[in-house]
Amino acid sequence: MRVEQMMNGANEVGRKLKAIVDYVRDCQARVSKGEIMDLQGLDNNVIEVCDAIAGLPEKEGQRLESQMNQLIGSLEVLVRTMREQQDSFVDTGAG
Repeated sequence: MRVEQMMNGANEVGRKLKAIVDYVRDCQARVSKGEIMDLQGLDNNVIEVCDAIAGLPEKEGQRLESQMNQLIGSLEVLVRTMREQQDSFVDTGAG
């Protein structure tokens, strides 16, 4: 694989990763407002991007490390927000 192709591959994976991070952050904001979100397919998208990163040369994959950390952090915030909303729902006797 040529260097240019590897760079394009890493850039494409980076774009996909950013889109997932943005989506997760949007979901978290919406859940915090009480919206119910359908996260179907998010797990597959995360798996696909992780597999794509694993397929990159090590140096290119390392370039995406901070974005992966952002994704992990955003997912953790989303999980906490969903739990808080669920607890709030149960506490009000609605659930």
